[in-house]
Formats: sequence, C-alpha cells, structure tokens
Amino acid sequence: MKTLAALKHKNFIDVDGGYGFDQSLLREKSTYAADRACGIAALANLIAYTEGKRRIDRGEALKLMGEILRFAPPRPWGIAAGGILLRAMGPMGRKYKAEFLKPHATDEEIKAFLLRALNGDRPVALLNTNHPHKAFRYHWVTITEVVEEEGEVYVRFSSWGRRYKMRFEELFVRGMMYRRMFFIK
Repeated sequence: MKTLAALKHKNFIDVDGGYGFDQSLLREKSTYAADRACGIAALANLIAYTEGKRRIDRGEALKLMGEILRFAPPRPWGIAAGGILLRAMGPMGRKYKAEFLKPHATDEEIKAFLLRALNGDRPVALLNTNHPHKAFRYHWVTITEVVEEEGEVYVRFSSWGRRYKMRFEELFVRGMMYRRMFFIK
C-alpha cells in the first residue's frame, strides 16, 4: 500500500470511539433531522479537524452538530449544496473560507483537488447524488486519505462515524447528475 495523500492525524477525529461525527447522534434532537444530517456531520468533521479537536465526547459532538443544525436545517432531501453549510458558519462565529471543486471536473482534476487538500491537512466534504451504491446516494461523506494498492486508487472516508474504503472509480462514478466537494481553511 502506498499513501498518495492523507491527513496528518491518521485516527482523524475520535467521536466516542468512532471515526468522525455520526449523524445518528442527532436522533436525540430529531429523527427527521438525523436522517437528513449527513451534511451537518461532514461540516462538523471539517470544523473539528481544522480546530485541532482529535477526541470529542458525545455531548460535544451533539453541541457542534446542533449548532450547525440550527443555522442549516435540512430539507426533506437533506442538504444539497455546500453553500448552505458554509453560510451556517458565519452566525456560528467561524470565519473559514472554502475551496470548491469545479463542476463537471475530470477524474484527474478530482484527484488533484483531493491530493492538494489532504496534503495540506484538510479533510474534504463530498456529496454524490445519483450514486449506484444506495448507502452513498444523496449522501455527504468526509474524505481523509487516498491510497494506492496493487495499481488501484482507493479513497478512505468517514460516514456515520465509521471508516470506509472504496475504489476511486466506485466513489467517483462517472455520470453523476450533481457532485459537490469542498474543504475549509
């Protein structure tokens, strides 16, 4: 295995033993919101990592996601635009800037964007819409690493507080109707 790009902190963010924020924690506040809060969890991952928080307990996680939820409540389809998440940071007192991947980027442009962000120690939020794998359809994830194994490129990411690994071509399926990817700095 060869690491092409990765966050400096391999364990990412330990949220009560998980790998990043788990949107299901929001069930304590609202089942409706929890089922549509993948963007909120992804933004919480970006904020916490950028602020150097490597271990967070359940209460801190709920507080941060609840704050984001207050300023970026999901619609029935969730949060379909990175700009909605970014606008929520202003009222929260977080003045980060974001860099977005251009629309309709090629595979090479996607890889270059990921490598630049991760080598700069910035996790990347990704939304795929019509993904063929149901678990990742209309779902935000947080990318933390890109590796090469036996000639294949794989992407590691956080979703539902767990760590996943998927082939690049499988995660970045061609023909997405809509894809959004960004990191904050």
